[in-house]
Amino acid sequence: MKIKYIAETLLTNKSAYTHHVLKMCDAFSKKNDVCLIIPWKEKKINFLKIKKQFLFTSKKKFLIKDILKFKLSNFIYRILFGFKVAKDIKKKHYDIIITRSIVSSFFLTVYKIKHFLEIHSELRGFSKFAMINLNFINSKYVLKVIFISKALRKKFLIVNKKNTLILHDAVDTKNFNYKIKSKRIKNVTYVGSFYKGKGIELIIDIARNLRNLNFNLYGELKKDIKNIPSNVKLHGYVDYREVTNVLNQSDILLLPSANFQLGRSSSVNIANYNSPLKMFDYLASGKILVSSRLEGICEVLKHNYNSLLVKEHECRMWVKCLNDVLNNKYNLKKLRKNSIKTSYKFTWEKRINKIIEVHKKMKRTNY
Repeated sequence: MKIKYIAETLLTNKSAYTHHVLKMCDAFSKKNDVCLIIPWKEKKINFLKIKKQFLFTSKKKFLIKDILKFKLSNFIYRILFGFKVAKDIKKKHYDIIITRSIVSSFFLTVYKIKHFLEIHSELRGFSKFAMINLNFINSKYVLKVIFISKALRKKFLIVNKKNTLILHDAVDTKNFNYKIKSKRIKNVTYVGSFYKGKGIELIIDIARNLRNLNFNLYGELKKDIKNIPSNVKLHGYVDYREVTNVLNQSDILLLPSANFQLGRSSSVNIANYNSPLKMFDYLASGKILVSSRLEGICEVLKHNYNSLLVKEHECRMWVKCLNDVLNNKYNLKKLRKNSIKTSYKFTWEKRINKIIEVHKKMKRTNY
């Protein structure tokens, strides 16, 4: 099949958005001809470098095409991108068209081009006006709206829930080699962004109360963090290809998301419906996963089954949970086993196969 994937991202971007898009294209490309269309790219792309950086598993390359040929970042740029994408696709045939770009979905609908729309957060501005106020989200040309969690779907006025898919993020389990270094628990790790609400301050407070543990934080620092205890080490950003080794060297993995959490947009609270990419890497690593108890996360994580969930975003609660782990109050072998078992249910291959399966079923009924 010929598949077109549309995304408003740059290959140089370090965000989870870019990671998700590239891994989806990699998974689709194993048995299909895939073209990723983005606003701008460098003239020469080192695909092998990208493949190594994001640990692609497909033997086939996918095409990466830019539409605008110049690099900007504003609303007019997004409008122009969406318009040119729809105009370009109108001239050609593709079996499946998927877009992460709301503006592109708007223009695809205007041009009467059937497509899948994937949404990972609440909408605002023009995107909200077009999709919600003008009701484009319920258009017959949007074959399915793919939501990252059930919790996110609740935020939208969907006329018919049958026109939606719930597909959490995913992981390539082949990239992980489960190992237990020793029975002694010593290293606690966080890998991810340092945006507000991600729990960095909480981790540092926990570390002050658990001096017998080493805390390793990996992520791009937006500002200096002061008064860091001696058992906390800030490693900075690491490429995804290094993450598997980082997790393998760890004993406990933290996902301390607050009830208010900012993502790529500085004005949208993604806490209660977020389905973090790193959560699936954590699961696949087979380590002890300790997480906040939030609605979107709890669609995947189950307390005392594949993880340990902490109800409150308070230091004392997290310290108690980690002390319980150290004192063997949980069956850690069971947690590790079920963590890996859960990751097998959320692979990139299963995710794209679900989309292909739905598309084939809809095609048989002429949409």
